[in-house]
Amino acid sequence: MRRLLLIAPLFLALLLVACDKNKKENPNPTPEPSEKDKILINYPWRMSTVTDLTGKAIPFNQLNAQTQAIKEVMDIQFLQNNVTKAIDQGSKQVINGGTWYLKNENKTLDIKISGFSGEFGVEELTNSKLRLKSKMPVSGVEQETIMVFEPVIK
Repeated sequence: MRRLLLIAPLFLALLLVACDKNKKENPNPTPEPSEKDKILINYPWRMSTVTDLTGKAIPFNQLNAQTQAIKEVMDIQFLQNNVTKAIDQGSKQVINGGTWYLKNENKTLDIKISGFSGEFGVEELTNSKLRLKSKMPVSGVEQETIMVFEPVIK
């Protein structure tokens, strides 16, 4: 009986130490989103225009078919778990998906979606505008551009 009285507290102490150790090893498995992350995930984004570096709009017919499709067909939705979805503007159906990450102190947006992948320079990210710097063909010639997106407010 005495042994049982000695073993029970020892067992309880070991159990408490083991539980405390597990808490320290995995304190926060999912980091809190930054302020810029929160802006991105607030709503879907729709491309409104593509400009040159001076801010002059590039005519739609000078953009390649891929860029035209982004502007005319899809909205881009960024989700908190770093999943991104391309959503058809008309049917609201998901037509493509992938991942996104803000990197380099929120200066680069890394997007991996089939047909719209790459690292884009973040020129502006506010609740009313997203401007991404990228190289793309304009009238068949590769040049630096700014893709301007606006939030889709339902």
